Amino acid sequence: MGMPMGVGIVAASGVFLAAGAVGLYGTFVPQSSLWCRNTWHGPRAGDRVALTFDDGPSPGYTDRVLEILARQRVPASFFVIGRNVEKSPNLLRRVHDAGHLVGNHTFDHHHFAVFRGYRYWLDQLERTSNIVERTIGQRPRYFRPPVGIKFIFTAMAARRLGQTVVTWSQSARDGVATSVDRIMARLANVTGGDIITLHDGIDPHSPRRPEITLEALPILIEQLRTRGLEFARLDELIADQVAAGDART
Repeated sequence: MGMPMGVGIVAASGVFLAAGAVGLYGTFVPQSSLWCRNTWHGPRAGDRVALTFDDGPSPGYTDRVLEILARQRVPASFFVIGRNVEKSPNLLRRVHDAGHLVGNHTFDHHHFAVFRGYRYWLDQLERTSNIVERTIGQRPRYFRPPVGIKFIFTAMAARRLGQTVVTWSQSARDGVATSVDRIMARLANVTGGDIITLHDGIDPHSPRRPEITLEALPILIEQLRTRGLEFARLDELIADQVAAGDART
């Protein structure tokens, strides 16, 4: 005897809802690797962490971040917005000349671009890669989707351009209004292997006060060093994982 119709509808609905929940998790959770291989932390056995900065380059802020990093002798990685590079190419050259890694953070940084198709994503990544190459002579090897949101088309575009998708394991959440105390509380549990994201730039679609990040950064560096942690460029931290094709989910 077959399953009663009502039970079948309930079962189908349950499967549909479960699949939807998985899809939402894969899309909106930065640490998910559902749609693509995604590196979000380095080896946990070591004592190295990576500082990464999003949304620059932005005059008055990226340059001050560079000054702090230089004083503290800290290597870092900058995921840049192509439109900002277009406005401030000399600032990107300063980032590169200081020895920091430059990554791709799309050209426009639209928050709802996840709903766009493959050609949109390919254009966003390619335009940014092209302008970065024209500016510093190197194409980005790493890509971070805006807000960590990714979909199958995001993954396809990154794969087409040979860029490794990288998100994070610890976020200062300083891309919106916040305070130094909140940043420090959010990053209180950083451990070896963590990829930490902060913001040196201003998201074109979400104005904020970057001064808070500038105030928190030297405090964060000092506290992490006090706890025995050292800093590495992102590519150095995750080199073995990327070579092995290990997403570390």
